[in-house]
Amino acid sequence: MKRIHKESLKEALKAWAEKYRVIAPRLTERDERIFDTFDEAWFTLDYAKPSLPLKHALFPQSEAVFRVDQGIYRQIIREEPALLFGIRSCDFKGMLQSLSFMTKDFDDRFYTLRAKNTAAIVMACPGQQSPTCFCTTTRSGPWADGGFDLQLYENGDSFLVEIGSSRGEDLASSELFEDASDPAAREKVTSFRRRAAQSIPLVPEIEQAMEKLRTTGAPDELWERFGMKCITCGGCSFVCPTCTCFNVSDRVLTEGSGERMRSWDACLYAGFTKEASGHNPRHSQALRIKRRHEHKLLYHGDRDTHGGLCTCVGCGRCSDYCPVHIGALEVARDMSAKIF
Repeated sequence: MKRIHKESLKEALKAWAEKYRVIAPRLTERDERIFDTFDEAWFTLDYAKPSLPLKHALFPQSEAVFRVDQGIYRQIIREEPALLFGIRSCDFKGMLQSLSFMTKDFDDRFYTLRAKNTAAIVMACPGQQSPTCFCTTTRSGPWADGGFDLQLYENGDSFLVEIGSSRGEDLASSELFEDASDPAAREKVTSFRRRAAQSIPLVPEIEQAMEKLRTTGAPDELWERFGMKCITCGGCSFVCPTCTCFNVSDRVLTEGSGERMRSWDACLYAGFTKEASGHNPRHSQALRIKRRHEHKLLYHGDRDTHGGLCTCVGCGRCSDYCPVHIGALEVARDMSAKIF
């Protein structure tokens, strides 16, 4: 365990920026909490739940995977070292789950190489960051259990720093970090965790919904009602830390040259499962919404391959952003309340 004073963080970030592309929290003029390439002019610690997860750092919204020029093919793999500073634990659990998915049955080199070359510094949450947070229910927070390089716990005018890897040891090796291996420091971390967990209420409807999906399943009437409401904007998928659906398209650059692009997609779009024959196995919005919520609350939870309760990490962004209120919280509560 180590300690760093808040006033020294900028110096640490500047030092890390000499080796890594540092991505850190920023508060915009519109009071949006985003992540951007570090600049000490706007760097802030005054942020709660970020408006968007950091999944774009490992899984860009759109990227070229190979280029062809006059018949010569060249794969495009970017291996620039990066450092993600201030990740909230729910978003970090989403990254670990996505990495597990990207390596379980195949190796998505575009994702895994980025992950290998990316340092992760988690910022443990001191409490509930918004009314829609339920990370304690999905066992995704308010602190990370492992997999990080460093994890910071706020402690007055400083942070206590938990080291999780040899890379973390290197990151915290400068004189800006003081030793804090005494029992008092560890007790402060224990107290921090206890207070943080107690401040985030459990949502029993989430586990009740999971149990219903595992046993009897939800009635078609539930999905049909949500299907009638959904406007197919895809927002819930794009703000979800664990949604990794993508589409592939070709882009012509010049005569004789072009790129193959990989771009985010959403299983809620009618074209996502449409086959070349014209047949669509998920031909209605009700079926697509059912598939999405089974994916979040059933399939991966049953497999228990991601070290969490389910693929949903409890960030609550789908509930924050859905204009017609079809987030995980609303679906689980309706399923549990039998409102069909």
